[in-house]
Amino acid sequence: MPKKKKTDNFETAAARLEEIVDIIDSGELPLHETINLYKEGIELASFCAEDLQKAEQEVLELRKTADGVFELIKFDE
Repeated sequence: MPKKKKTDNFETAAARLEEIVDIIDSGELPLHETINLYKEGIELASFCAEDLQKAEQEVLELRKTADGVFELIKFDE
């Protein structure tokens, strides 16, 4: 079984989460190891969800107003 990787960023966490899903789906691990991987996966999923939420809050949209001026506003306003 691959060693637990440090979560540096969204991409790393998402890749590890995908790896965990593939390992668990294989059904080849003993129950104890599967549960440990599941716990790690929950932590990674939570990290990814938080990171996505932060990114969504930072996304800006460029809109053209009625008078032809462009303005930056938060996405979904």
